[in-house]
Amino acid sequence: MAAQARMRSARVLVVHLGALGTEITKNLVLSGIGSLCIIDDKVVSTQDLETQFFVGKEEVGIKRLAAAAPRIQDMNPRVNLDFVAEDFRNKPDSYFQQFDLIVATDLDSFEITKINNISRKFSLPLFVAGLNGLSGYIFVDLIQFDATDDKLKSSMPTSVGQVSERRDVLTVLDHYNEEQNKTYEQIVTRNIYVPFEKMVREGTLKGKLTKRQLKRLTNAVPLTLALLYGTEGSKHVTSEILKEKAKKMCVQLGLLPENLQQRYIDQFSEQAGLEFAPVAAILGGAVAQDVINILGKKQSPLNNFVVLDGISLDMHIFEL
Repeated sequence: MAAQARMRSARVLVVHLGALGTEITKNLVLSGIGSLCIIDDKVVSTQDLETQFFVGKEEVGIKRLAAAAPRIQDMNPRVNLDFVAEDFRNKPDSYFQQFDLIVATDLDSFEITKINNISRKFSLPLFVAGLNGLSGYIFVDLIQFDATDDKLKSSMPTSVGQVSERRDVLTVLDHYNEEQNKTYEQIVTRNIYVPFEKMVREGTLKGKLTKRQLKRLTNAVPLTLALLYGTEGSKHVTSEILKEKAKKMCVQLGLLPENLQQRYIDQFSEQAGLEFAPVAAILGGAVAQDVINILGKKQSPLNNFVVLDGISLDMHIFEL
């Protein structure tokens, strides 16, 4: 009940109503969130028709929010919705302070850094997600978050102490469930996050994965980070430039540059920034579920970077 009350009182901002924004919005509205604001200044394009279900072909050329608003409201009239047809970059920092959480989609690295600086300025949880054709990513910055999980007690009870570099178990309390005749552990875990710019420039997997895990690691991980690192727009990066950036990222991550496959490099350079509906559905569902979890303060959240590879069907979660 307490978790549901927190959900109903939460005010969330979604930046951009592209393929990802559409999936995230759908899931949050259906979950019964209290208040949702969507900011987007784009108009409906023919490409939108392939990845969205809030707009129709007769609405091509008009503002996406104007087209989508009635259909979003119809999904759950109890949710308080606000539609802002403006460029989020033109809003003063103070505008974002009114929200409890921000979900940003379809941003370049400069825009991610900008909104992350704002979220940290006001201590706001931030989710950022993006698509690269058959691949996609989620970046999470909750700054510091204490999560409560219930776990069936086993012969190996959970210990208080450090779990990883940025995750610590603070308390473990046993409680008995009479109906199930089982004993559970209530575990409080503290998660510490790093900002986007630090993750991209300093994040590493050195000492965090086994040799077998490193060998099986998809090329989508260094290539995704390579697209997020640098000054040129990811939608116009060439295969040659991406390959050089990915090699440097491999060194930073502790991976072997020679394991980069040309087919992956070519795919990423061709599909950077493209939206595919099935990939948007998977990532949008993951983001929305984690938002619901942290608003309810139940279950440990994602910490702090997720990469989905639509070719191998791998979805990796890393502390970077």
